[in-house]
Amino acid sequence: MPNSTVIPRTDAGKLALFQHLDTTLSAYADALGFGADDLSELGRATAWFKHAVDLQSAFKAGGEATVAFKNAVRDGSPTGKAVVPSFPILTPPPGEPFLDVVGYLSRLITRIRIHKNYTEAIGKALNIIPARTVAVDPATMQPVLNVDFQGGQPRVLWSMQGMDSLELEADHGSGNFSLLTIDMTPNHIDTTPLPPSGSVVLWKYRAIYRVRDQRVGNWSQVLEVSVKGI
Repeated sequence: MPNSTVIPRTDAGKLALFQHLDTTLSAYADALGFGADDLSELGRATAWFKHAVDLQSAFKAGGEATVAFKNAVRDGSPTGKAVVPSFPILTPPPGEPFLDVVGYLSRLITRIRIHKNYTEAIGKALNIIPARTVAVDPATMQPVLNVDFQGGQPRVLWSMQGMDSLELEADHGSGNFSLLTIDMTPNHIDTTPLPPSGSVVLWKYRAIYRVRDQRVGNWSQVLEVSVKGI
């Protein structure tokens, strides 16, 4: 793909570029030969990609909540209660879904950059000039883990750093680490049942990046989290 160095690797980065172009390209439309139909098409592509990303995020969060609810129904809950999960209603944009938005984005950037009136200043304003970055050696990568809580459950926070996915392991007090998840998008809610009400157990997490389904780099520092039963 000719514009692969311009188009961000992550979906969040791609969406941010779509939204930036959707709000800024109109200022240069006349100079670059873009008409109302062109801007409408960009808006439609942006709207559908945002909807798809939002759907994935909602179902991921809902799926984790569903697992926690299923575990409580199956195994019981320290509090004797469980929250029935609900899913947000996301209204899709009008019309047929816009497919291959990344291919469309690449063609759009090419069209902009080959126009006779294109300048570096316009490229900077539209965020379509490749960043000058130093190549990252996956062998040196090490995840950095942090934590917050959602509904009493630990949520392990991490960033992609250009890798494909993250392999996350947990020790819930047994003294042994075991696979918790392999995630392609940050972050992860640990839906393991909480300790009995009033008790505190030290849970530990560690992670390593993956590229093309293989571990790369170094294991993270062990993250220790005091988890209290509700």
